[in-house]
Amino acid sequence: MKVRIDGVQISSISTCLPNKVVHCNQFSELYGEQEVQRTIKNTGIKQFRAVENGVCTSDLCAKAAEVIFEKGNINPASIDGIVFVSQTPDYIMPATSVVLQYRLGLRNTTVAFDINHGCSGYVYGLYQAALLISSGGCSRILLLVGDTSTRIVHPQDKSTNMLFGDAGSATLVEKGKENIYFNLKTDGSGFKHLIISAGGFRHPQDAETVIEQQDENGNLRTQHHLYMNGMEIMNFAMREVPPMINELLAQCSWNKEDVGVFALHQANQFVVEYLAKKIKLPRTSVPISLAYTGNTCSASIPLLFSLEGNKLKNDGRLNRAILCGFGIGLSWAAAATSLVSTQFFEPVDL
Repeated sequence: MKVRIDGVQISSISTCLPNKVVHCNQFSELYGEQEVQRTIKNTGIKQFRAVENGVCTSDLCAKAAEVIFEKGNINPASIDGIVFVSQTPDYIMPATSVVLQYRLGLRNTTVAFDINHGCSGYVYGLYQAALLISSGGCSRILLLVGDTSTRIVHPQDKSTNMLFGDAGSATLVEKGKENIYFNLKTDGSGFKHLIISAGGFRHPQDAETVIEQQDENGNLRTQHHLYMNGMEIMNFAMREVPPMINELLAQCSWNKEDVGVFALHQANQFVVEYLAKKIKLPRTSVPISLAYTGNTCSASIPLLFSLEGNKLKNDGRLNRAILCGFGIGLSWAAAATSLVSTQFFEPVDL
């Protein structure tokens, strides 16, 4: 689906990271030094952040929202809507956005709902926020996006255990002078390639779903842990992301040389570099920011801007920006807009 939404701008972005740092080298005893060093080299991930027991995605997102309120001088009473995007909500029910509405002191007239989405979720969330504003019913939307993926990874599954990190983000989307172009796509035929197969209503928990099973590569997991077919996900990204970005460039009549930054989902260093090469993007326009945070799923794009945004702004690279997420679903989505007036707040710890 392709659409342009006028009169909407991304006003500020903030992020929050758990204060627990996990170094990939510490897995050498478990997986072997050679395997760990190979993984670090291929992914570019040296360490990541992980929540402690009892800390949820909503806690990280709430802290990020408070940064926007305080540093951006935003009155919570001016927020008309809250959109929470995550695969790791507080509860099966009620919606986490409802809990956050009360927690953040937003008005009772605030519209609030959740979106269950992964690595493309930030762009999908932006689209939903932009729709709420363009409808005329809202002027300011608080978009809260994040995941605590370390809680759904088995500690003896090396295919995921040194890859994912936890993070939460807050983005203020409001009525403004900018336009946002969107290109969003879905292919549910690949839903089994990245999945937690049990624990929902299709396959409720029982005695069999909690049994640890070992795959052909020696990885352990239960049906309540994340399973990832890494090769299929990578092939999907290489096949589908380049044409989507080229379609988006044509949609908004931009030349790729005129785009200051391509903010690609920070899946891992190899994937980001390969996509940049395949799309023939200038390497300087494709930042990589995951070495010390890992793949933070839906939060990876706002985290990139929280880490690199002010530098990109000082370098004059935000007049034209493309944001692109891809992964679980399978789904992939991209947005094109200007971020010259966006405020970027550095990550805070929780």
